[in-house]
Amino acid sequence: RTRTPPGPLCSPSERSSPARQAAMAQSPLEAERARASFPVREMTYLLWGGKSATEHREMLEAAVEKEPVFANSDLYCLDRPGRHRRCMQKQRRVIELARELQVPRASVRAAVHDQLGTDLQDLMFLPNIRATFSEEQQAHWLPRAESWEVLGCYAQTELGHGSNVRALETTATYLPESDEFEIHSPTTTSTKWWPGALGRTANHAIVYARLILDGRDIGIHNFMVQIRDLETHRPLPGITVGDIGPKIGYNNQDNGFCRFDRVRIPRTNMAMKYATLSPAGEYTTLPARKVASYSSMTHVRVTIVVSSGLALSAACTIAVRYSAVRRQGFTSRGDGSEECVLDYAMQQHRLLPLVATSYAFHVSGQAMQRMAAGDDVEALHTASSGLKALCSRITSDGIEACRKACGGHGYLAVSGLPELLGNYIQNVTVEGENFVIAQQTTRGLLKQLARARAAALQGAHERPAAAAVAGREGDADYVHDLEGAVSARCTAQSAKDFLSPALQCEAYRQRAAWQLREVERELAEAEASGLPREDAWNAVGPDIIRASEAHCFHVLVRHFCDAVGELSRSARVSPAVAKALESCSCLFSLYWMQEGMGDFLQSGYLDVQQATMLRSAARGMLAVLRPDAVALVDAWGHSDHSLNSALGRHDGQVYEALYASAQGDVNPMNSEPVAPAFEESLKPMRSRL
Repeated sequence: RTRTPPGPLCSPSERSSPARQAAMAQSPLEAERARASFPVREMTYLLWGGKSATEHREMLEAAVEKEPVFANSDLYCLDRPGRHRRCMQKQRRVIELARELQVPRASVRAAVHDQLGTDLQDLMFLPNIRATFSEEQQAHWLPRAESWEVLGCYAQTELGHGSNVRALETTATYLPESDEFEIHSPTTTSTKWWPGALGRTANHAIVYARLILDGRDIGIHNFMVQIRDLETHRPLPGITVGDIGPKIGYNNQDNGFCRFDRVRIPRTNMAMKYATLSPAGEYTTLPARKVASYSSMTHVRVTIVVSSGLALSAACTIAVRYSAVRRQGFTSRGDGSEECVLDYAMQQHRLLPLVATSYAFHVSGQAMQRMAAGDDVEALHTASSGLKALCSRITSDGIEACRKACGGHGYLAVSGLPELLGNYIQNVTVEGENFVIAQQTTRGLLKQLARARAAALQGAHERPAAAAVAGREGDADYVHDLEGAVSARCTAQSAKDFLSPALQCEAYRQRAAWQLREVERELAEAEASGLPREDAWNAVGPDIIRASEAHCFHVLVRHFCDAVGELSRSARVSPAVAKALESCSCLFSLYWMQEGMGDFLQSGYLDVQQATMLRSAARGMLAVLRPDAVALVDAWGHSDHSLNSALGRHDGQVYEALYASAQGDVNPMNSEPVAPAFEESLKPMRSRL
């Protein structure tokens, strides 16, 4: 039997072999890399926090790739139980590796580019304990959770309610005679539904339920509820729990359901950092409780913003590399040669703005992390809401655009793109459905605008607290001079003028101010017509979303322009790297301005002639970035192992990888020369004809 070429995965030893290096020397990708205008390694250091941090990450990734349990060549052919078992084996090995290498477990986890079934232990369960449980409670629960004795999940969403937390139906009734709570699911729609790790993994759940005291509904509180036996892992009495079934993606994760039939828990299992209940039933609460109750979701929203750039960059890496290798259509040279797909202007238009967008998301993700390190929880909630919605939507759409840009091969699982898309698109819904949660940003901006107007009437000067809406001073400063911001007009007289970062920032600021003013006006008109405030809010819902997105685009553009300017002034990077980032920032600003052309025309910022200039400027930036396309995706440092893609291989051997992926040692459909269906069905069908 002829030995098949290497599959989608490529080990470090394979990459360094003489045969591999010789093949790479002839690869179209190497020719692309030779065209780069900047040192790729320097850009990688910048993206990953410096030379030391980058090399440490790569060391851990190499250690992970050597472990058989982390091999993903058969991932696309595993069934759900197989995926769940595999991801648990990986989680166990992550813990062992961290001990062996004497590094934090989180560092090893970051080097495993796969979804693990216990991720929510760190992402939601532990943060919720730290944020909402008292010090005494933390002393009891944190050591047990950090040692994996307690495996947790975050049980908020119900079958009938998601984003509307106030309408949750699960009840927690206090029974003073036994000093216990009775956790109960009174209706079908009160069934907890969707919590990750609930289905098969968790033995405890932080359950959000209505606190009932002496027949009075006190509102939503969170409770620690044991759901499985710690030794046998069997569900406890009164608990009906399981997995909700296959999903579009993210199928390593056992999203689950749970019903409670009058389950008793100790009174001390209620989170009591901001609300307390005495044995006598005396209830006290602090003003910060409401904000703190949303802290876990806010934490995850920040993570979604931070991770959006990385996810989009992975898709771009696959699509750009494949487009640089793929030849389609004969050139005009008349020599029978075919055109590189990436040289088509249409392919550049589809992919290069997404490459630039991945960099923009990375920059704003860093800003969000800095904001999350502060203590302004309310401002963080407002900021993370709109950016989570916008970044997750664009990233989801962008991954799908990358898949489509890879033609028919992008439809194959081994392209890596369907898995990436299926795993990512949950983010448009989790921790606040995008069209619901984006409204929080507009609501926050309107509050800041009202305060600014009140301060102006009093002749006082108020520090622009709205700047905290985006976690960066000045991002919402337009609320203090809304009419002045709206009155700004584009001064460009040529396409070249649109390359100015100052003009780009002004344009997005003007649109954000205009959209906010429009929403304020429409709400006032709706209320003047007799509609209650909430009905008026509902009536202008689409414009509320547009205002949120306009503000968030303003934040993204401003962050990117400011970051590039700071890098250039500080000489932290070479002029070549700074120039490449400046080009990315420029394309990002111009492309999305072009996509939102109607707003800029309607607001009066642009006239028709300037709109034509804008299109010309955006088209010109595609040509500027084309030579750096492969270098810009290479800089992210996605390994072949992490991409798990036949199309996105670093060496460009895409066709060899595709052919290898169809062979019987990888594809179980071809493991036998004759399909079982022949004897079972096909042959009997033929004999009856």
